[in-house]
Amino acid sequence: VSGMFMAAGLLCGYDDPKAQTEKNEHYKRIQELAARFKEHTGSIICRELLGLDIKGADSHVPEKRTEEYYKKRPCREMVEIAARITAEYFSG
Repeated sequence: VSGMFMAAGLLCGYDDPKAQTEKNEHYKRIQELAARFKEHTGSIICRELLGLDIKGADSHVPEKRTEEYYKKRPCREMVEIAARITAEYFSG
C-alpha cells in the first residue's frame, strides 16, 4: 500500500505546499486507492492483514524466517493486489 501511494505521488503528486486544489485532488486519489485495496483485503494495516495479535508486538526478538514463517505471510499476494490496483487506476 505504501508503494501504491508513493507511485501515485510520483505520477500525480504536487510540489507546491500552497497548491490546495492539487493537494485536495491528491488526498482524494489516495483515499480511493486505499478503499480499493481495502475492498480486496479488508484492511490496509499490515498487522491486520497478517492476522497478528497486538500482544507480543513489543518483543524485540523477531520470528525466525523459516519456510513455515513465509507460508503464513500473504505479503506477495498483497503486493500483487496493490500493483494491479495501481495499474488499473492509472491506465484509465
